[in-house]
Amino acid sequence: MKRLQHLGPRQQGFTLLELIVALALSSLVAMVGTVALSMSSDFYARNHSRTQARDSVRAVERILRHEWAGRGLRVASDGAVLEFDTVHPLQLPKGAVLPLPLARVRYRCEPSASGRGWSLLYQVQPLPPPLPVGASAARLPPPTKTEEGAQTVLAAQLQVCAFSFLLQGLNAQGQPEPRWVKRWEPTQPPPALLRLALSGLHADVPPVVYSADRDGAR
Repeated sequence: MKRLQHLGPRQQGFTLLELIVALALSSLVAMVGTVALSMSSDFYARNHSRTQARDSVRAVERILRHEWAGRGLRVASDGAVLEFDTVHPLQLPKGAVLPLPLARVRYRCEPSASGRGWSLLYQVQPLPPPLPVGASAARLPPPTKTEEGAQTVLAAQLQVCAFSFLLQGLNAQGQPEPRWVKRWEPTQPPPALLRLALSGLHADVPPVVYSADRDGAR
């Protein structure tokens, strides 16, 4: 008798339809993963950009607070440009050596080069030290020429950039009526309160008010 050989189960492959379905499912999963990864990357980039914008705004507030605390009697502004003298400038041009770091600082809001929003520029110019008490200007050597420092971009892509000051005026009845004004002439006494409106494209940073007493201290 011939010995019967038992054959194992028949091995079957995938049909063409099954391969098409598997490829379609794989493509769908890959597309969903790509979209999720792209959205996550965009969210991270926007969040990082927003954090940098907020940090730059906070840095400007700290710089202005420091310099405004030592501001002198001369303050000039038209709402977009703020210029005042201070004894506490944070940056001096290279080669400027002064016994007293007296300087004139300028903050200027101007449209961004990209045409989107505003940029805040910063510039500082050293000033000669004040004359000693009883000294005559004719007996002193002529002051050396000091050049203005290069402009520095403190913040960019801003939606709001403006300066205003609290003016103690009178209303029609002759009663005191304080109001915020954008323009301040250098011939006027220095203002007691300065308001800085500065925020990024999301406009989520409220205006900051700076105060100073007669001695320029905050």
